[in-house]
Amino acid sequence: MSADRRRGGVPAVRAAAALGVTALALTGAGVAVSSYVARRAAALVESPAFDADPGLERVTLPASDLPGWVGSAGGAGDRWALFLPGLGSHPLRHQDLASTFRERGWTCLFAAHSARWPARRHAFGVPESTEAVAWIRYAAAHGAREVVLLGWSFGAALWLRALTEPLPVRVRAVVLTGPLVDWSDTIAHGAGSGFLGRALARGAATVLALPVLARIAGQRATRSLRPASAPLSAPPLVVVHSADDRTVPLATSRRLVADWPADARLYVVHGARHGAERDVDPAGWLDAVTPAV
Repeated sequence: MSADRRRGGVPAVRAAAALGVTALALTGAGVAVSSYVARRAAALVESPAFDADPGLERVTLPASDLPGWVGSAGGAGDRWALFLPGLGSHPLRHQDLASTFRERGWTCLFAAHSARWPARRHAFGVPESTEAVAWIRYAAAHGAREVVLLGWSFGAALWLRALTEPLPVRVRAVVLTGPLVDWSDTIAHGAGSGFLGRALARGAATVLALPVLARIAGQRATRSLRPASAPLSAPPLVVVHSADDRTVPLATSRRLVADWPADARLYVVHGARHGAERDVDPAGWLDAVTPAV
């Protein structure tokens, strides 16, 4: 090989090496950013404490330390309304609804899931959905033959996943407020949507799908961000969602209602932050929900 060819080859090798280092740096930066996004999406914060109203009895889910509060409606006790909160919300956040539902003959259960403080982060709903199913089985073991499932945000997502499992009771209706239907769309929405938001969501999904990177993101195992599959049997569905929700996009609720294989209705609230639809429009929320129960 001539000296000129050797000298010409050195810059090419150096350029290739520089490109390789740059690619590795960019890949590393992408993994770091995606891991950070995934960790932030799974972060939990302390929620305000609530004292149980008179008439609510504290119970515990068998084989766990998850608490719940039950208010009996009397009578046969075979109709139960089960409430699940969102992230950063207490199980008793909506306990004032107990009187309305008990007047209609529903025993109320305000249940907790493990995605709550002092846990540092949740697991994107897949393992927590087994807790939702366990609460339904708890109600069945205590006389429930028919249930209404009410959930807010993350709690709504757990009910959607629970409906993909065989259940020991008839589900009369599902009432979801600000449901977190699709994690990828929610992450993208929180990042301002657009190209950047979608890229961050794809990066987080990739990180969570790989065992080593999932652990870097704070998860004990890989996690899927795919929405829940179709329910085994579809009860009537009522969805309440704020048009001004900056956390979970209204479009995902519109899609859920449009694709639901049974009767489904969407009630849109204006001016409410995520999860506060009932606070802003309590009468409208109740008018939308009570025909289902």
